This record gives sequence, C-alpha cells and structure tokens, in this order.
Amino acid sequence: MKQDLHQFILDGARRITPRYISKLIRQLPEIRLVATQVAEFPQLTDQVEFLAELIEDFHSGLNQDVPYTAIAEAAFALSYLRKGVDIIPDRIPEIGYADDAAIITAVFETYKEAFLKHLVEQDRKRLKQ
Repeated sequence: MKQDLHQFILDGARRITPRYISKLIRQLPEIRLVATQVAEFPQLTDQVEFLAELIEDFHSGLNQDVPYTAIAEAAFALSYLRKGVDIIPDRIPEIGYADDAAIITAVFETYKEAFLKHLVEQDRKRLKQ
C-alpha cells in the first residue's frame, strides 16, 4: 500500500509545472485555512505551513537547493488537500482527511533529508542577518 501511495503521489507530481505552482501560490491562504480546521490530524497544520512556505520560497527563487521533485510532490500534496474530490471524501467525520494527511506525511518521509537541509540553511541565513 505504501508503494501504491508513493506511485499516486509521483503520478500527480508529474503534472506540476512552474506555471501550476504560480497558480497554487494564490490558493495557499485557503489551503492553510483548511488545514487549521482538521482537528483529527493536529500535525497537518504545521506540515501544510512548512510545505506552503517551501513552495513560496521556491516560487520566489529562495530555495534552489531543494530538488524540484520535492517541490512538485509538495505542490501536489497541497493541491490534493484543496481538491473537492478525494479517495476518502473530506465530509466523512473523523476519517475524511486521512488520505490528505497520508499524502502529506508521505511527502515528508520521502524528502526529510532535503527538508531538514533546507531548514538548516534558512536558519544559517537568518543568523547571518
């Protein structure tokens, strides 16, 4: 099942282009708001915030060290959260966001080293200022 989820994410990420990311940037406030309203998965808010900032930094040209595949998968995960039609419909109490949370968690697991490196680099830049 983990392999199927990873393949689903890869298939979705293949359709993410820089132009799509430009459109997604405008939807990030709404996506952030959705994440804050999902009580069943409390980690979701922080994960969405991190991915949103990562995509904003990429779009602004600030994180050239993160692989584009990580950016594309993060963008897919956030767009999936926003999407109205899911594998598990969001309106189902307690489990509706399980698929969204699983996709976002899978992206974190896949790119934890790249994301950690990005965080360390961001902290290093802030300390220099």
